[in-house]
Amino acid sequence: MSRPVCLVTGSSSGIGAAVVGHFAAQGWDVVVNYNSGQDRAQAIAAQIRQDHGVDAFVIGADLSQRDEPFRLVDETVAHFGRLDTAVSNSGVTNYLRGEDGELIRYRFHETPPEHLDKEMARVLDLNLMGAYRFGQRCLKQMIDAATAEVESGGVATHRSLLFITSISDIAPETTRIPYGVSKSGLNHAIIGAAFEGGPHNITVNGLRPGVVDTPLTGRPSGLINETTGEEYTVADTYALMAEGGSQALPRIADPDDIAVAAWAFTHIPYMTGQLIAVDGGFTLAGGFPNRELFLQEGLKKRRDNT
Repeated sequence: MSRPVCLVTGSSSGIGAAVVGHFAAQGWDVVVNYNSGQDRAQAIAAQIRQDHGVDAFVIGADLSQRDEPFRLVDETVAHFGRLDTAVSNSGVTNYLRGEDGELIRYRFHETPPEHLDKEMARVLDLNLMGAYRFGQRCLKQMIDAATAEVESGGVATHRSLLFITSISDIAPETTRIPYGVSKSGLNHAIIGAAFEGGPHNITVNGLRPGVVDTPLTGRPSGLINETTGEEYTVADTYALMAEGGSQALPRIADPDDIAVAAWAFTHIPYMTGQLIAVDGGFTLAGGFPNRELFLQEGLKKRRDNT
């Protein structure tokens, strides 16, 4: 019998790379998907084959393009003959770069109309529509496989579909409202897909990370370190807030934290349609509204310890 198969979008770095690595370590065959990071994807796949003795199939696809999510899923099934778990992880922020290469940030009420449209199109094309199309095709392949099992006299195997969304759906920030909108829209698709997959023993859930130390959060935050004069990254800024008390766990996540949760969520056969935060307690009541207070307290603690 062939090994189970997990397909993870956006798995050439960050959270996606950690997720494919975790599944491979458990003896699963995996698909490493990339958009522009082909060399990284090939290196990750080679390391997985060497370390775990499983198949790591590399497929390039730009999921912001209409037909690419469908092709990615179909090529996976054609290669392995099955699809047991799929993790929709690809995503981008809404920030655009100007002619000088620097990120452009506007507060919501100050955003020029043309820029507003471009920001929204950027996140909707990938974060919402790319994930939406990917999930639809995965669900179709899984339902077809489950139906064939039942028609042959067996029972439908548990399969799972997981979307990596974000706590930004309820923790808005004025310069990245479009990002939160894209993730909020995806939440509704998750719930609808759960109803459709349930009769076929397919669970569909949303994993909502807090801030994770990845290339996505390695971008400049706009906050300057008073001691060095250097600009903090987004990850640095939220790490300061965590140290200052913005959440129950005084640190931000690393990709392995999310990979462990992804493995767990996809292996709970009686949980479906859930949108669960994995955020160190960041969205607990009282934390986020006082983020500036916690940021300043974190900065103070850093200064006192140096």
